[in-house]
Amino acid sequence: MALKDFKSLTKDTLIYGIGNASDRLIRFVLLPLYSAYLPIASYGIRNLTIPLYEILKIIILLSIEQAVIADFYKVKTPEERRTVISTGFTFSVITSFLIGGLTFLFAPQLARLMALDTPDAVAILRLFAIFTTLTPPSFIFLSFLRCERRPGVYTIFTIAKSLVKVGLMVIFLVVLKRDLVGLYQVDVIMALVFFLPVTAIVYVYTRGIKFSFKSLGSMFRYALPLVPNMAFFWIRNMLDRWLIKPVLGEAAVGVYGFAVNIANLVSFLLVATVNLAWIPYAFSIKERDDLPRITSRVLTYMLFIGGWALIVIGGCAKELVQIIAKKPEYWEGYPLIPVLLLGICLYGAYSIISTPCYIKRRTGFFTWTSLIGAAVVVLINVILLPKIGLWAAALASLVSYTAMLLAMIFFSRRLMKIPYEIKRILLIALVSLSITAGSFFWHPLTPLLGSLIKLGGGSALYFAGLTFSGFLLPSERKFLRKIFLRREQD
Repeated sequence: MALKDFKSLTKDTLIYGIGNASDRLIRFVLLPLYSAYLPIASYGIRNLTIPLYEILKIIILLSIEQAVIADFYKVKTPEERRTVISTGFTFSVITSFLIGGLTFLFAPQLARLMALDTPDAVAILRLFAIFTTLTPPSFIFLSFLRCERRPGVYTIFTIAKSLVKVGLMVIFLVVLKRDLVGLYQVDVIMALVFFLPVTAIVYVYTRGIKFSFKSLGSMFRYALPLVPNMAFFWIRNMLDRWLIKPVLGEAAVGVYGFAVNIANLVSFLLVATVNLAWIPYAFSIKERDDLPRITSRVLTYMLFIGGWALIVIGGCAKELVQIIAKKPEYWEGYPLIPVLLLGICLYGAYSIISTPCYIKRRTGFFTWTSLIGAAVVVLINVILLPKIGLWAAALASLVSYTAMLLAMIFFSRRLMKIPYEIKRILLIALVSLSITAGSFFWHPLTPLLGSLIKLGGGSALYFAGLTFSGFLLPSERKFLRKIFLRREQD
């Protein structure tokens, strides 16, 4: 991997990371607020409507947000690119209002179907419907910013949303005491505030509405094979909440959702962030002969950071939960966090290994891997939930990601042979898992002091263990020496 490739990708990753983190990190930052002002059952209800939004978003967008990126680089002229953006955005607005309107209309029936244990169920679902109507088009807007390689604007937009959301959540939960309903009222306000500016920006760029059925057809040919993949991926990622509720109740959904949100910190900050920069970058260098080698190196670096995150968060799981959550009823899910984190690291590997499928436009392979993952999740949860409780959901997540990774390795090799750095990957796995296991079962002193000791000690052991085991390549050692020498001279 050439230094210029690493610098370019790292720059975009860091900038996108700030934007993506500011948006996604809010879910983590708000956890102490939720745990202080919401009973665990109310938090469970919140986690039951998240899967509903995700499946409606799939129906609304039909993966057009991904096709916009692919077709943006496929067409040649600025006018054609404006047409791609305008068509994708207009389509998302039409489908959002259609699906959101139907959700609002049938909110009473939906409340009965979901059996939400709250008298505000219908009001919550109607607020939810408004949010669903106005939010999905913003994903086309974000795809447009990625196409234009405007990470700075992307970051400003997402940071602004995050700051507004934090402020509104504090007002509605702490000051106004709006409880669970307040969360959905904030969602609606956020959607209303940002929908009109986003729409205006897109249509100013495209110089009006330039809807093209030809362009939409081209995007459908790329996107529609991804829809079953997205549906199966939803089953893999979201269905477990709905499977947990009838067996263990809404409180158990809240406990599991809390653990998932802590583990997802790695997904938001690492996996999603790298993908935001990597996929457009991979398209931009798809004709280069060294793409397989670059892909392999990106995989190694992602797993290197993932191994460190496993130590930092997985090893400190108990302490982190006790620090974040004020109510002890939220603490029960901490043993699940390392298992969930390991699955997320495997998903990070899956996302990089799938690069050939994106580049060669063989999106049907995603459907097969997601189908495998969905089948594993449903099977394990249905069989084991009544027997081992929430451990079944965490185990299902890990096993499904493992199966998806193995399947993607098989499929991607048919399109591109990636020279995996097997020795370095095994070193990452051995060192990170060993330190995480030791750290997880050791609970020194107070939660705050314990987490600080584990963070510092675990990180030092990880970097030292990899350094002295021969993990670093000569080019990497040379690069690091230059950095240290430059600092000494300064």
